[in-house]
Amino acid sequence: MLKNNPEFAFPIPSFEEWLDIARQELEGADPLKKLSLEKGTLIVKPYYQSSRDNSQLEFTLKPATNPYYGARAWLNSPRVLILDEKQANELALHFLNTGADGILFEPLHANVQFDRLLHHIKPEYCSLSFLIRKHVAINTTDFFTWAANSKFNESVSGCIFYEAPQENAIQTLKKYSSLGIIVHPEKNIEDEITNALQKSVDVIESMTKQGHVESFIEQVAFYVSVGSDFFLEIAKLRALRNLWYQVQGAYGVTNIKPVHIHATSSVWNEEEFQPHGNMIKSTLCALSAILGGCDSLTIEPEDQNNEMMSRIARNVSSILREESYLSKVADPVAGSYYLDSLVVEISEKAWQKFQTKMNG
Repeated sequence: MLKNNPEFAFPIPSFEEWLDIARQELEGADPLKKLSLEKGTLIVKPYYQSSRDNSQLEFTLKPATNPYYGARAWLNSPRVLILDEKQANELALHFLNTGADGILFEPLHANVQFDRLLHHIKPEYCSLSFLIRKHVAINTTDFFTWAANSKFNESVSGCIFYEAPQENAIQTLKKYSSLGIIVHPEKNIEDEITNALQKSVDVIESMTKQGHVESFIEQVAFYVSVGSDFFLEIAKLRALRNLWYQVQGAYGVTNIKPVHIHATSSVWNEEEFQPHGNMIKSTLCALSAILGGCDSLTIEPEDQNNEMMSRIARNVSSILREESYLSKVADPVAGSYYLDSLVVEISEKAWQKFQTKMNG
């Protein structure tokens, strides 16, 4: 095209040329010092370029295997609180019939009656995940028993996320991740990733007596909160995914598999951005999560009891897939020197802290 249209062949300035012009505009000041920003322990530079080190690192996301969701696939999974199984079931069915691809259930009491909770829900067409907080002592084996009795062993998919996984969490469902880790936000991104890796490795180490380590690694998943710092949140998810590959390699896993990352955007009520400020924030967070490579996504509405706000929150994911076409390309941000550099820096800092903690 450029040969036939030479007027579109713009010259590519070198870094030195950019540096010279930027220095002139800053009246002689060093652009790399003047325009750099501090993000926690990270330094964000005003200019990034390809480097030999970064070009050798593989940060690209592979195309999804399910053609229905597109090359960049994620599951729209709204959260449903379980206080009354019948009401939770009705709400889950309503969500699944209005744009959701799965449900993230959060029990508020023990002894959940799964027959009532999952009545008329078809696991072969959606994912069923659970968020188990520390104050709820739930026996998750009841869910696996329900799946076996209902003959859904081969079709049920999803994750169970814990503050600290239970020893009886191990199961043999083909498509299920039963050792999900709830990752709490930290001031520094590398600390967040370090804690996630340490939690998961501690769980694996505590269960090695029950079977082969590789079978436990395959069941690990991460539940991660996504904030509003667009590029850093993209880099955080990508760094976590790549470091989990490194953990698998450290355990000698030969058939290395990608980890399931569930991203969530918490409620954001800022008076100065009302009305519907949360919709703006949640859309930004959803973009970060999707471009970062999340496998499932929960967008929290401003008010769980407001049907319109709940529908808006579910529609964020649907609009990004169906109207913004983010699902059409496996990795829309592949090749970004800036993001690759961030991933490298975050990964190196997190891995160093992780090794220090494990060796200490």
